[in-house]
Amino acid sequence: MRFSDRIEEYTMDNGLKVILIEDNRSPVIVSSIWYRVGSSYEYSGVSGISHVLEHMMFKGTTNTSPGEFSKIIKEAGGSENAFTGRDFTGYYQKIHKDYLELCLKLESDRMSNLVFREDEFKKEVEVVKEERRLRTDDKPVSKVFEKIGLQAFGMKDYGIPIIGTMKDLSSIKISDLKKWYKNYYVPNNATLILAGNFESSNAKLLIKKYYGNYGKKKILDYSNNYTHKISFNAISVKDKVSDPLILLSFKNKSFNASDKKEIYAMELLLELMDGGLSSRFTKNLIDENKIALNTFISYDSYSRKDGLITLGGSPRKGVSAKDLKMAFLNEFTVFIKNGLKENELTNTKSRLLANKIYEFDSVFYQAMQVGMLETKNFDWHLLDEYVDDINAITEIDLINAARKIVSSSYIYSSIEPES
Repeated sequence: MRFSDRIEEYTMDNGLKVILIEDNRSPVIVSSIWYRVGSSYEYSGVSGISHVLEHMMFKGTTNTSPGEFSKIIKEAGGSENAFTGRDFTGYYQKIHKDYLELCLKLESDRMSNLVFREDEFKKEVEVVKEERRLRTDDKPVSKVFEKIGLQAFGMKDYGIPIIGTMKDLSSIKISDLKKWYKNYYVPNNATLILAGNFESSNAKLLIKKYYGNYGKKKILDYSNNYTHKISFNAISVKDKVSDPLILLSFKNKSFNASDKKEIYAMELLLELMDGGLSSRFTKNLIDENKIALNTFISYDSYSRKDGLITLGGSPRKGVSAKDLKMAFLNEFTVFIKNGLKENELTNTKSRLLANKIYEFDSVFYQAMQVGMLETKNFDWHLLDEYVDDINAITEIDLINAARKIVSSSYIYSSIEPES
């Protein structure tokens, strides 16, 4: 069933966009709200502020005490959480459909009535700092990814670490947080998404009841005129890793619906190369030629800003980092020369589409996919068109995508075990 058969969307007078996704297979509902703000909206001096604000959203309003929101949802048998990305900050509750009004009441309250207590602010900044230590500073691969992002984009757009820098986290003030909240946490910068089992007319009445009195506000652009020229200098570090690791990072342009075939061709090519046990990297580099211990590819097709495609992996003992680097690039060169093997295109498409379709069995994933697209200002109809778009890709489209990889400059990074 296509999304368009069961999605209803509208925009309230105050600018709040509402998307209702009906899925009545269980009595569960996911109530979520998405704000168009994340690390790519930040700048040097306040990096990490979106994530700190996410933490503070659980620290009470004029109507609730710190932690009360989470306690109420838990007592109702539900679960809740939040997340900060490069382009969005989101909050959700997964709960029995009978508690939809409770979720809307609590979530709408903290859109406007958040209380900023200095003691809670200081505690949450320390919590975020500890998250940074655990997720970045103590993880060699995460540290290198951060270095790559900064070298490619600087402290702007997708170069800004979502978690923030330790220096900025130490200097953010509660006044900065209030300014961020008042500017971005407004109806006309938000999308409310309900997914699951609900009655549409009742849901609309409840949404109007709890969000209808909030006014539209002007949203200021806090970005600066910072410019950065990408550097392709190699990054080489020694760290606490058991095996060496190399990464090749290529500039990847932002998503544009007018050239989505080109973008999807790259997505399918990367699936062909590293999409599972039957992918070329696994068969050729790991199983047959014994060059790599493991491989991975990191990228985002739906990128609001220019991003990166990163190929990575660890060489086997006796194989040099240079040999693995050349083996990665050679897979694309051989593909350009020899093309696809029998049934390879069909099998790769089937694998990619099966994974996507299976994920949509979850109402949470449905809300996540629609929310991520909407907050990046992309139309959710892309999800309905995806199967046809992927099936329209030809061998020559993949070869052209591979040519872009082999002709592009890249940032080469390596991590060697400490002596």
